[in-house]
Amino acid sequence: MQHIHAAETRADDHRIEIDRHTSSGNKETDDNFSATGDVTAQAFPCDDFHRGIEGRNWPMAESAYPASWYAATRDAAPDRVPLADRCEADVAIVGGGFAGLHTARLLALQGKRVVLVERRRIGWGASGRNGGFVGPGYAARSGVLIDKLGIDHTRRLYAQSRRGVEIVREAIQVFDRPDILMGSRKLSVARTDQGPDFADRTRRLADQLGASFEPWSVAEARAKLDTARYYQAIHDPTSFHIHPLNFALALAADVERLGSVLHEGTEATSLERKGDHWTLSTAHGSVTARHVVLAGNADLGRVQPSIARAVLPVATYVAVTEKIGPKLGEAIRWAGAISDTRRAGDYYRVVDGDRLLWGGRITTDTREPPRLREMMRGDILSVYPQLGDIRIAYAWPGTMGYAPHKMPQVGQIEPGLWICSAFGGHGLAQTAAGADAVTAGILGDASKWRLFSPFGTSWAGGPVGRAATQLAYWHLQASDWWDEKRQAQNAETLRT
Repeated sequence: MQHIHAAETRADDHRIEIDRHTSSGNKETDDNFSATGDVTAQAFPCDDFHRGIEGRNWPMAESAYPASWYAATRDAAPDRVPLADRCEADVAIVGGGFAGLHTARLLALQGKRVVLVERRRIGWGASGRNGGFVGPGYAARSGVLIDKLGIDHTRRLYAQSRRGVEIVREAIQVFDRPDILMGSRKLSVARTDQGPDFADRTRRLADQLGASFEPWSVAEARAKLDTARYYQAIHDPTSFHIHPLNFALALAADVERLGSVLHEGTEATSLERKGDHWTLSTAHGSVTARHVVLAGNADLGRVQPSIARAVLPVATYVAVTEKIGPKLGEAIRWAGAISDTRRAGDYYRVVDGDRLLWGGRITTDTREPPRLREMMRGDILSVYPQLGDIRIAYAWPGTMGYAPHKMPQVGQIEPGLWICSAFGGHGLAQTAAGADAVTAGILGDASKWRLFSPFGTSWAGGPVGRAATQLAYWHLQASDWWDEKRQAQNAETLRT
């Protein structure tokens, strides 16, 4: 099998550290894949998607989502029946998270008949448990991309990420669900002083990317966030934050309204090419389609082992406090999203009036750690000690899929087989950007997914890769700690 080349975006990261990079030239890259060619598939109606269910004990989707604030405040949604027979469609999709749902919706809007299978429930995984930040950008720092690809290619990649932001925004408007949108704008704050040339570097990078973000001074940042931990910030007016699980459920409802079919409790078990079509098999049925899109996260092992080996499962954690009261508004005078720019930083936002949703930390051990609530409470108070005796109402882990190069895998693996995966926990907008690229490819336009071609599906290293990633995270934590300690020592020297 040929290897896809890909690239990843991050919704919530304009890291200040990357602003030191400038152009290193404009190098265009090629890939090993031809354009899709004739992709107008004949219609494959399913005679009866639910045929054979009555009288059988099919395994239904789990009735409850993992405990979280999102699950506690989610919209009502139907249990979608498992796939129980053979059927045909234009496109089969594996995965009921944002990547799969966006792809299904965009294809359905173009008149394609889609069948999507999800092992658990719609939005059950990372799509329904994340920080909820929607914004442009990439997990790979922009300076790194400029060095590797040149300004022109990087600028076009950034524009595609902005397209993902607009797809999410437009969908919320079409659904007439303003309640899903929970706040606008974003601050990326530095925990160390970025120096006198910070503003110039930030403006230069924004100009190179065609971006809308802008520098904020220390005074401007601290006017909104009452903590001595923060220095300068990057303000992005195009970002916003949402209720991700309710957005996933709204996407699913719209996919069904457009005539496509979603099956929960349905694990894809194998994939076989037969002529110019693919057969995707499950425990109790199969889908035959001209195109198959692999939109799972870190769990595609049974259906596509080579792709699964290129994705590393990594856990992160989110907590939501009980209601804090007026002192939260005194500490955080900002309704948008917030993240810090450390190599291993925090991300957070105010929700439900006076609760704080706080995320952070990374580990390759995907089990929930003991004393998770106490750990997250300590992280909050290390930044905002004035919040005092806060209590954590919810705390939960989420598993992200990372490729070794931190880029998502977006594009065509071989004729008719597509991937839209490995967004590394930063894909709330970028799953939409990837879905837009894959949809265009299925319809015959390869230009968008070819933007992601410089990065491939290299082996993630298995257990050794997980150990190396954990060691790298600990190293990043230590580097962040030392940078802050050194700056504090320098400041103390100046005062004495």
